[in-house]
Amino acid sequence: MTDDADGRRPAPGRSPQPADAPILDQAFDADSLYALRAAVAAHATQAGLAQGRAEDLVIAVHELAANAVRHGAGHGRLRVWKSDQALLCEVSDDGTPPAGNDDGNPATATGAAPWRTEPGHGLSLVRQVADQAGLTSGPDGTLATISFALGPPGPPFRLDERHLDGSTVLAVTGPLDLDSASRLTDAIAGLLARPQGLKLTLDLSGLTGWDSAGLAALITAQQRISARPPARMVLAGLPGHLAQHLRDNGLASRFTMADETTAPLVRPT
Repeated sequence: MTDDADGRRPAPGRSPQPADAPILDQAFDADSLYALRAAVAAHATQAGLAQGRAEDLVIAVHELAANAVRHGAGHGRLRVWKSDQALLCEVSDDGTPPAGNDDGNPATATGAAPWRTEPGHGLSLVRQVADQAGLTSGPDGTLATISFALGPPGPPFRLDERHLDGSTVLAVTGPLDLDSASRLTDAIAGLLARPQGLKLTLDLSGLTGWDSAGLAALITAQQRISARPPARMVLAGLPGHLAQHLRDNGLASRFTMADETTAPLVRPT
């Protein structure tokens, strides 16, 4: 996944218009979700999404399609458009659940049953991995839209260690994603193995992108450091889009941000 200076990925620009031909238009039901996932993976890679982001898209589409099957009429449709800046996906169900659907999620006055939001599943998970997400319900059913931004390649992943005022600074450059997350995890493990208590500043000002694997690596790093007092970690130079994503998903409180303790770091030139 690539990104601009704001942190995650540039916000998608012009959304594809209905007149544009979708690159994928596929109906689905409970028996065809595997085929749907395979089609999404193929089209996401062909469109230029990095492997980690393509897998995030597959997860998001599966969760939405499963919701459409479970809480809608048992079947639905996926449409995917590609613009010069983003992939836009629409997942729709076909209206109200059939009679005898006892999932405990009654239809509203509009005739459409709202899809559930459960932490770590369904819509909650979709919002964690998509760049943008929306949901509308009406007499004809529920329509979910998600977008995953496309961008030019950035610099390769790199970790640079230096020492500043008694602290270790680990600077991240490039995308923190499925391909690079293990390198950050290994680097943190190596720092924790040193005899002195670790005072780590993780400088993310050079971060050019991230996916769910990269976010998991950050959370894992924080958990491991928190379990080894007096070791501590501060995030510095956190890109704005990533900071907003952490706040929106209730994850910001897990970390200590540099602006809460000290001024952001300036990288050596």
